[in-house]
Amino acid sequence: MKKHTILCVDDDSDDLQLLHESLKGTHENFDVIEAYNGRQALDLLHKLKHSGTPPCLIILDINMPVLNGKETLSIIKRDEALKSIPVVVFTTSGSDSDKRFCNFYGVEMITKPPNFTHFKTVVQKLLRFCAA
Repeated sequence: MKKHTILCVDDDSDDLQLLHESLKGTHENFDVIEAYNGRQALDLLHKLKHSGTPPCLIILDINMPVLNGKETLSIIKRDEALKSIPVVVFTTSGSDSDKRFCNFYGVEMITKPPNFTHFKTVVQKLLRFCAA
């Protein structure tokens, strides 16, 4: 069975752990790789791009140090080799300006739920963005 790679980009280690826990028990075979800021994410994406194994999904937080999610998303969408990878912005933000920004790039913005049960349900829905 082919493994699918999901890149999770978030500076909050608790949220990354929740993502891992939420993906456990799915019927799919996923490898989750992590980056703690946009710069690390772009470095990983370029390595994966050159190895011919891009992720099937990027889950991207907005509020991060070094290079935030908005900056990272705009760079991804300008890169011919990366722009077709599905990106979901998964954030605590509920701001209208952040929603408009995501709409501009054609990506869905989902607000992180407050508890694990809802978090797990939302993460399972994120998997529909993962290309087969």
